[in-house]
Amino acid sequence: MKKKIWLLILFLLINLNVFAEGEATIKNIKVNGRECSCNGYDCNIEVDANKATITYELVDANAKVDRLSGFNVELNSQNTLTKIVVTNDKGEEKIENTYNINITLHEKSGDFSIKSLKVDGHDIELVDEVYVYSYDVDYKDEKIVVNAETTDPNAKIKIEEEYDFPLERSSTTADFEVTAENGDTRSYRIVIKRKAMPDTTLKSLNIDKGNIDFKSDIFEYKMLVEYSVNKLEIEAVPTNKNAKVKIEQEDLVVGLNTIKIIVTNDIASSEYTLLVTREENIDKSLANLKSLSIKEYSKLDFDENVLDYTLKFSEIPKSLTIDAKAVSENTKVEILNNKDLKENSKVVIKVSLNDSTISREYTLKLIKNEHSSNNKVFIVISIVILAISIVILFILEMKERKILRKKKLTKILELKKIKDKEKKNKKEKVVKKQEKIEDDIEII
Repeated sequence: MKKKIWLLILFLLINLNVFAEGEATIKNIKVNGRECSCNGYDCNIEVDANKATITYELVDANAKVDRLSGFNVELNSQNTLTKIVVTNDKGEEKIENTYNINITLHEKSGDFSIKSLKVDGHDIELVDEVYVYSYDVDYKDEKIVVNAETTDPNAKIKIEEEYDFPLERSSTTADFEVTAENGDTRSYRIVIKRKAMPDTTLKSLNIDKGNIDFKSDIFEYKMLVEYSVNKLEIEAVPTNKNAKVKIEQEDLVVGLNTIKIIVTNDIASSEYTLLVTREENIDKSLANLKSLSIKEYSKLDFDENVLDYTLKFSEIPKSLTIDAKAVSENTKVEILNNKDLKENSKVVIKVSLNDSTISREYTLKLIKNEHSSNNKVFIVISIVILAISIVILFILEMKERKILRKKKLTKILELKKIKDKEKKNKKEKVVKKQEKIEDDIEII
């Protein structure tokens, strides 16, 4: 059986060799190393270079060609037709075939557009001929990942993909460049903005056993409670309803106690501190102030159990004129740090009992009113607008008076014309009457 198979293969090879003899054909036609697509004797191929090298193989080694394999062709136009003539003289019969090699010069695209753009995996909506885009990222992001894909697969993109975005910066830019197949380039930019950090302040802070002058931007408070108070009921309401509030406190001991109120919102947090002094089991209220007034700050809302006050001024005074009266006459009142005041200065009013070490300190913190400068600017602008309005009204009034005078003069002239006309008519009547009388006399 194996012998028969080998004989069959040998027979086929002999027949194929005989068939190949006398052929005027070529095979494996390639341009710049790439095989052409041939349909009979017509072959087509698209190339990038301006020069083409054409190679082929003879089917019959005895055949002749007018161009040797490996010849070069200059591509001076979009389409170039090259012919290869193959002949074979076997016996008396001459065989000739002509191969048409149609070479098309690839036209390089100038498309530098992108079909997709993503920031941190989120798609950016693309608009034709728009090359600058914006995107808001979470306030805690420190690195931005950018991915882009070109419309033309032959275009090249130069992109870093990952861009640093330090937390201290509110915005940054991610730039990349696309080079089209023909060499044209286009720069793209993404303006990346950081979202605002969630609010971590308190809207209100209420304490059941004492009063404080609460302001959301003041983070430390002092307060005094009686000996009978061993724990505080604290109600802390965050400004942002999504924030969480944690109150860290233990049972109060006699003396100084620290209570922490922590407001968190994702990774951001703020901490309010209550410095609570619990009195000893004696009457310390004698070291209180019963009244406190400040000449330079008439709106002070004084409470003898509130130890800290924040005073807002448009301009910080050099010193304060303070009238402080103690509950007991057996006390000493001292005013400390009341010279050369500036923003964030703290004036201390110390009340001490003469016959003991018992004392209390009331603190006045001075800050500048942020809206004062804005108010001054507003007042100046208002005055300027008022002055301009007065000038405009004056000009309009003068114009109106001028128009009225003109109308009045016109009316006077018209009345004069009417009177002159009446006077003329009257005169003419008198003349006519006189003439008639004279005519009547002549007749008589």
